[in-house]
Amino acid sequence: MTPRERMLATLNHKMPDRIPIQLGWRSEVMEAVKKHYGVETEGEVARILDADLCRGCGGIKTKWPDYEKRINGELRGPFGNIGKTVLLDERTFVDEWGVVERVGHNGKYLEWVDGPFAKTDDLDSFDWPTEARIVEDPGLKERVAELKRQGYWVLGPGGAHPFKQAWRMRGLENFLCDYVANPEWVEAIQERILKYDLAICRRAAAAGVDMISYWGDVAMQNRMMVPPEMWRRLDKQFWKRLIKGTREVNPEVRFFFHSDGNITDIIEDLIEVGFDIINPIQPECVNPAMIKKKWGSRVTLDGGGSVQRTLPFGTLDDVRREVDFLMRYCAYDGGYIFRASNAVSFDCPVQNVVAFYETARDYDLSKIKGPPEEIPERPPCMDVQAQ
Repeated sequence: MTPRERMLATLNHKMPDRIPIQLGWRSEVMEAVKKHYGVETEGEVARILDADLCRGCGGIKTKWPDYEKRINGELRGPFGNIGKTVLLDERTFVDEWGVVERVGHNGKYLEWVDGPFAKTDDLDSFDWPTEARIVEDPGLKERVAELKRQGYWVLGPGGAHPFKQAWRMRGLENFLCDYVANPEWVEAIQERILKYDLAICRRAAAAGVDMISYWGDVAMQNRMMVPPEMWRRLDKQFWKRLIKGTREVNPEVRFFFHSDGNITDIIEDLIEVGFDIINPIQPECVNPAMIKKKWGSRVTLDGGGSVQRTLPFGTLDDVRREVDFLMRYCAYDGGYIFRASNAVSFDCPVQNVVAFYETARDYDLSKIKGPPEEIPERPPCMDVQAQ
């Protein structure tokens, strides 16, 4: 099977020739893995691990006249080159959304500093992107078609995440207070984001992309960051309108939802509005086996490898035990994509990282017998002592 055929089978809840494997790690880990295998490129690593290669078709460009006039440099952050930015000093920058961030002294993390609505409620004080600013790309559809012909699963550009982008513009504490004290303002800023996102997503869908992904956390380790009923009142309506409006252009486009933490309270809602893949089923927060048993026939699960316990602190046996758990209890009847539950960090031993992916690559699918009669009460990562 090609990567695209494998993904289609998985999303249709049919067992593929093997479980799709997606890599996801920081640049330091990639360098360590390349050194481990004695290769020079990321592509060689992907081939060694038989990882399924997704391909982005390129972004849909939006004109930000004021921002583009002020661009004055490039900056490197924790995952590589941040790109062209407005530099405020050697490590502090402002992006096109007016969000100010700072690269940490060790270059490992980004720190939020400020946003255009941190000190004002006036949504008209910011020069928002509009559909009129989107630069049409006449070659987009052909690029997508060519990638599909090559057997790739094609990722399209999404827009700005309604929760994440809003809090970055407002400040997290302010935004969380708004959910309770000023939900009408939250609804208003999400409406601005929706108009832009829908224009982007509809163009991607018209070009024939396979999937549109949204990454942004709405939960903590043990619960949602906002009351679930408020999320349903606000965010759920955003997603319902976005996915419905996008699929009016292309009913076949798939949607991917990421949030760390315990999102159990809203999984039913995510399925209802039309998400096809839920990531990362973080095993320190939820039991992936339970999520699969309850919802796995209606949505594809993606992730599950512990980046808080097993990968940084486990033994090689712990790592292999975790892979076996994920395959046995999440991969039956298709509907599962293997990867870690977030970007594998620089503090994970390369031996554990390699063992994690090699064990998945070489896994004997005959061990996956079908829906288990009983599932473990908790995932194996909880038996690994975090240090």
